[in-house]
Amino acid sequence: MANAIQPAAPARPQHRRAAFAAFSGQAIEYYDFYLYGTAAALVIGPLFFPSDSAVAGTLAAFATFAAGFLLRPIGAIVFGHLGDKLGRKKVLVTTLFLMGGATTLIGALPTYDAIGVWAPILLVFLRCLQGFALGGEWGGASLVAVEHSPKGKEAFFGSMPQLGSPAGLMLSTAMVLLFGLMPSEAFLAWGWRIPFLLSALLLLIGLMIRAKLDETPDFKKVQTENAQVKFPIVELFKTCKGPLLAGLAAAMLTSGGYFLVNTFTVSYATEELGLDKSMGLTGQLVTSAVQAVFIVVIGTWAIRKPPRLIAAGGALLVAAWAFPLYGLMNTSVPAAIWFGQAVATIFQTGLWAVLPALLAAQFPARLRYTGISLCYQGASLLGGFTPFVATYLLDQTGSSWSIATLLLVLGVISGIGCIACRRAVATKEATSLDAIAPSV
Repeated sequence: MANAIQPAAPARPQHRRAAFAAFSGQAIEYYDFYLYGTAAALVIGPLFFPSDSAVAGTLAAFATFAAGFLLRPIGAIVFGHLGDKLGRKKVLVTTLFLMGGATTLIGALPTYDAIGVWAPILLVFLRCLQGFALGGEWGGASLVAVEHSPKGKEAFFGSMPQLGSPAGLMLSTAMVLLFGLMPSEAFLAWGWRIPFLLSALLLLIGLMIRAKLDETPDFKKVQTENAQVKFPIVELFKTCKGPLLAGLAAAMLTSGGYFLVNTFTVSYATEELGLDKSMGLTGQLVTSAVQAVFIVVIGTWAIRKPPRLIAAGGALLVAAWAFPLYGLMNTSVPAAIWFGQAVATIFQTGLWAVLPALLAAQFPARLRYTGISLCYQGASLLGGFTPFVATYLLDQTGSSWSIATLLLVLGVISGIGCIACRRAVATKEATSLDAIAPSV
């Protein structure tokens, strides 16, 4: 019959849209966060923390960099609670707005010469706001990708938001390099602000993308069964102590190791080796490109191989490469330094690419946002202090081998944590992650 009612078309799968929304949002958030890290190594010290000692100025700038990490565990608790109670999507829109707003305001912030001590105070506040927002961003973006993914492909789709980190770093580094071509006086006066102010445009784009995303099937199931708990973090510490400790150790290398291989090396190359600042920034572009390629490669590989073993192998290889890396750094040859960074990045990507699926499989859906956020952001708290600690160690010992030892220790801790990760805690609820639990 011509007028017969046609059956409704099936809902369009959300896994690709979810992966893109997670990736794009992560890229914007990491652009914002890494931009400060790069600026801290180049201009933040003299503009906001004037000092007669170059080391003191750098330490102050990196201390502010670390301040952003202090708020990340708090953001993980707050946004993890909201994400497990209200849903993943709502929280992701909020975190993106907070991060983009804080970064834009940093670009408009007067320097010490203009407003005195209020300049570093306001800078620390905005940096802490960035850390608070990022504390909830990573867990939500990871879960949106993993929980929307087709059965059996959680590790691959979970790797997609991880592309946001190298993309954000490449974009922020490229912007600083571009505007760094300006005369030094103009760059210090106003040129450094433009990359921060451009965050406002990226924020609008990200919000439009995320507004079209559906809530994840796993969270909808939790809602349907009325399985939310009043205080997810309390329930988490009661029932998931082992997964929390294993996940925290596994994630230890992701921030600490990353900043030793990338952010700190910008300061080391310019201040200790006497190389041009563009060398360190170019190294960041090289490692970001390498990481982006290998995230896809390893994410694809993890469909067939156990993510837990891939992650553990990558972490232990970073530990083994720590001393060769700084040996290459000390040659002062740019190509050798970039090669050392690229190899370290390939090894580290073995952990980074599969981390969302690895951590998500440790927790039931009703506690998952809080669980993976605490693991990752708790580890990031230490990671935020590594450039500061490395600068201090270098000043005290006069040798880069102390920094290599620090990187080695972080790699070993993460490797042990990855091996200790197991399948999700047994619960009455069935989630899509049950499919990958035996292989994790």
